Amino acid sequence: MKNASVWHRLPLPDGEAPVLLTRRARKSIGIKVHGGVVELIAAPGVSQQRLHQVLELRRDWIIGHVLRQRSQLAAGVELTHLTLLGDALPLQLAGGQRRTVRHGPDALVVGGVAADDREGLKTVLAKFLKREAATLFPSRLALLAARCPRPPAQLQLSSARTRWGSCSADGRIRLNWRLMQAPLAVIDYVIAHELAHLQHMNHSPAFWAETERLYPAWREARRWLRQHGGALFAFD
Repeated sequence: MKNASVWHRLPLPDGEAPVLLTRRARKSIGIKVHGGVVELIAAPGVSQQRLHQVLELRRDWIIGHVLRQRSQLAAGVELTHLTLLGDALPLQLAGGQRRTVRHGPDALVVGGVAADDREGLKTVLAKFLKREAATLFPSRLALLAARCPRPPAQLQLSSARTRWGSCSADGRIRLNWRLMQAPLAVIDYVIAHELAHLQHMNHSPAFWAETERLYPAWREARRWLRQHGGALFAFD
């Protein structure tokens, strides 16, 4: 990355990724992602407007690679706990044939997974998080939606790698099941964020005013996501 400098910061679900700009004689604009850092390589004559256009066109591809690299870095960490609603719960392997996860007195009891089967453990824990999300999210959505002039049409779980939630023009809301690892306040913020889109399909001042009306503590929750959200993508 010789002659590269921080040119831009790309928003991510959990914060930002620095975008370095390297000026070098070449015919096309190149993009590299390494160590969670994005590098644009372009000739000196390429305009700032064109660089921003290319960055936006390749946005999903770039974010996917950044998050995948972060997950790969986390893959080498021993999985001994699962964070649920912000609390790190120890994992207790119980043996057996059936893959299950249940709440024990002081730990999450995992059945049917060998101690050396990391991928199997991640799979069963991801299914557990999805089940927990399918139970909790509807009740939290109903609580906050009661204050909305327009009710949501439907709630679905999302496995998106680049966003925590979404709201379609017809009122369907999708929430990322990985949010089950975050504190309840963060889940409520994401729900309020998407409910605000029922009134404003943008991020205008009016949108943020509606978000604050639904959830006044949204700034603290968003800050938590930017600081800690990357760790939630350890599960696919």
